[in-house]
Amino acid sequence: MELERLLQWMEPSLDTAFAPPPFDSTIAAEFLPVAGRSEASHRALLQRWNGFYALNGLLHVFGACNAPPNHSIRVWNAPDGWRRSWGRLTEGLTFFGESAFGDQFAYRGGKIVRFKSLEGGIDALQATIDEWLEACLLDPEFMLHQRVYDACAAVHGPVPYGGHFAPTGQIKSIRDLTPQTVHVVPSRDSMELKSVAASNVVSRSTSQIMRAPIRK
Repeated sequence: MELERLLQWMEPSLDTAFAPPPFDSTIAAEFLPVAGRSEASHRALLQRWNGFYALNGLLHVFGACNAPPNHSIRVWNAPDGWRRSWGRLTEGLTFFGESAFGDQFAYRGGKIVRFKSLEGGIDALQATIDEWLEACLLDPEFMLHQRVYDACAAVHGPVPYGGHFAPTGQIKSIRDLTPQTVHVVPSRDSMELKSVAASNVVSRSTSQIMRAPIRK
């Protein structure tokens, strides 16, 4: 879909109570070149709305700004921020958005991927920001786990700005979450806590592979 039509289509889904900070062209020039052929569209998006919350808080796109920290594409990608707790798992990724559960959307090699914060895995998604936005609007269940979110928001209210719905215990998949097993956590704290659980999952998977019998 042509970008201008797409932006007009998505506008009713935006949270109009959130007032994004002014667009900073210097920050955009620092981070958007990794978007490859999405660079011009992503810049136009941020010039229109310098980051936003949409779909009742289910989707958050970061802005080209320095503050607030949980909305800044520069601060969110800082190596001494939450990424430090994930180590090499976030290498090569430039994050530009997230779901209410903390799944991160990023550019890698000029294409968009999803970094799954509970498992520490990566899914290839769309090639361009236009395709990604359209997919979020057309299929929020696949892209953002809308049904689980709606159930949690019905009990706890929409996730607040700068927060995530995070599990209260050991949960392996977002689909396993319920309103009784989530609480609201500041987004950076959420990502740092999840790094511990994801590291355990990766360690267990590696250990199982190493213990597996060799077939001759």
